[in-house]
Amino acid sequence: MKTETRTFDDVVEVTKVSRFTAAERVGLIAGDRIISFGQFSPNDVIADNALLGSLKRNDWLLLMRGKTTFRLSYGEGIEGANIEAGRPLEDVTIPTGTTWPLYWGGVQTTGEMILVPSHISPVWAILPPLLYTRFRNWQMLTAISLVWCVGLAEGPVTFAMAYLVSVAAALFGGAALMREASERQGYVPRGSYQLATGADSAALEVITAERLRRIKAGLPPVLPSDEETQQAAGAAA
Repeated sequence: MKTETRTFDDVVEVTKVSRFTAAERVGLIAGDRIISFGQFSPNDVIADNALLGSLKRNDWLLLMRGKTTFRLSYGEGIEGANIEAGRPLEDVTIPTGTTWPLYWGGVQTTGEMILVPSHISPVWAILPPLLYTRFRNWQMLTAISLVWCVGLAEGPVTFAMAYLVSVAAALFGGAALMREASERQGYVPRGSYQLATGADSAALEVITAERLRRIKAGLPPVLPSDEETQQAAGAAA
């Protein structure tokens, strides 16, 4: 994967996101630093807010949350978010020359976040129990465990058939099943994301949950420890 390291002098910071607004549904949270609004720079938008009206649902915001750079669909817009000029971002590493996979985002009332990929990698699909454990899909994990146990009891041929069916289900329908299961488990949809790597998704889940818990407790969303928390998450992933 190719990368480029850049410094962004033109940045805006999200200082507050009001409840039950378009900005909240899109997935913005306080502390986010926006690097670009689709084809517009932050300075363009601050100088002329009317430019936001020309962005479409399929346009992407480029943001940094903690140490993770990601894209967030503009979707319904960012009404409800307070933004102001932020400090420059130095030595930001951005992957280039590659397609960033798409993720569905969900958040619980506790602040816990989950990011479900739109397509399941064959590497994950060959090990369905690990796949469902990673994305906390306990219903599918329980179901597949029961099916495999029955297959083992019936014999190797039955188990092999059960295994192949479970891999096919994970590969071709796993993403939709996991989104549905996440919503049943209380995850409210919160935006569409593009992330360069799977490790970025794990790190973003951790830092987002921590910030949302702090906001709910009435504390400042951003601490110096955010970077340490995210680095630990990336190492664990």
